[in-house]
Order: sequence, then structure tokens, then C-alpha cells
Amino acid sequence: MRFFACTLVVASLLAAGTAGQDQEALLRRSDVGAFVPGTFRARLTLSRGAEVATDVEIWRGGADRTLLRFLAEKERGKFLLRRGSDLWLLVPTASKPVRLGPSHRIYGAATIDVLFTLRLADDYRIESVESTPSAEGPLTTFELRARDDARQYAQVRYVVHTATAMPVSALYRLRSGREATLVRFKEWSADQRYARLVEVVDLLRKGAATRIEVTAFDERSAPDGLFDLGDHTARRALDHPGR
Repeated sequence: MRFFACTLVVASLLAAGTAGQDQEALLRRSDVGAFVPGTFRARLTLSRGAEVATDVEIWRGGADRTLLRFLAEKERGKFLLRRGSDLWLLVPTASKPVRLGPSHRIYGAATIDVLFTLRLADDYRIESVESTPSAEGPLTTFELRARDDARQYAQVRYVVHTATAMPVSALYRLRSGREATLVRFKEWSADQRYARLVEVVDLLRKGAATRIEVTAFDERSAPDGLFDLGDHTARRALDHPGR
């Protein structure tokens, strides 16, 4: 009897370990932050209801460097620079960069983290997993918790298509447990490298929704000078190519 009991315990532990590995593998395959290449340039149009839309340009120079350039005429020369966990505002009228919090909104509910920089598989651990049916096939829902207590979003409810590992939605919660931001992935590029159309709902501000459409995407290297906090030469050149 003891032998059989021990065998059952070992078998249960092995099955649980295999299930855990499968869940971790699915999370990594479906991690929207890992889909896009390490370096690229993209143009996005952000809109919300009847408000005037705005266009921005994103340059990514590896996992920890992101530059956002505002393209509207009245905002030319204004940038957001993300280096590691630090976010800076660079404007022509300021002599020094201005440090911002990670929750700084670019337009409506859109933050720079929501756009491209969050890596769920690296920055969060799985607390629970649930499988549910849907009209488009089975879904897997991950309940995730941040590995770092200082992270803005302490919890994430992440829903993906089980068969294809394509993301459906991500619900971000604050440390208090309050729901803050809901991201719905509406359309994907033909090669499925990035979400072409995303809807971001601000649950802290009466559910206002921001529509983010990627209008151009170019996998290419980003000049190091774009991410230099003190030297603005490379960034100024973006407005005057060829000079």
C-alpha cells in the first residue's frame, strides 16, 4: 500500500510539473511584448471618440530603450524617452529632461508601457490558469502577479487563444487590486508580429477608450544617438532628414 501511495504522489507531482511547464511555455509564446522585433520604427495613430487624432512615431533600440516622437505640428520637437525603468520628457523649451512616472499618458488611456514595452513572461509569474470555451475556440486565462513589488501594475489577467497563442485581452490591476487598464487586441499584422489595431480602455476614468492603429512598421536598427539623454543631435535630425 505504501508503495502504491508513493507512486501516486510522485505521478501527481510529475503531472503538476509538466502542466506548469506547458503553461509557462504558452505564456511565453503568447507574450505580446515578445512578438515585435528588438529594433524597429513604427508610426501610430491614436484616436478617441470625436477628439482630434494624433500621430506618433516609435523607435525601439532593444528591450530597454524606447523613443516616442510626437508628429503633430504643434508638438514637433517633443519626445518621450524610456531607458530601463526611467521615463523622460524632452521638449525644446526645457534645458533639462523632465522625469515622468510610468503611468504618464501619451494620449487618452495610452501609456508607453501599453504600446510595446511590457514583457509579461519575464516580469510576471503565473498565479493561476483557467481554460474556457469560446466561439473562436478554447481560451486560456492567466492570472499573473508582478515579480517586482515596485511595478505599476501588480496583477494582470491575460487571455489568449489556446491553439494559436494569440493574445485576446489584458486587464491590468494596481497594487490595491483595482482594475486600471483593459487592452483588447483587435487586429494583427499579416505576419502576426504586432497588433495592428488595439483598443485601450481607461477603467480609472469612466471607461474612456483609446484606439491605437499601427500605420507603418519597419524592422530596422535604431541609431544609438536617439536614446542619448543629453545630446539631442540625432533626435533633431529626424525632423530634418538629409541635413
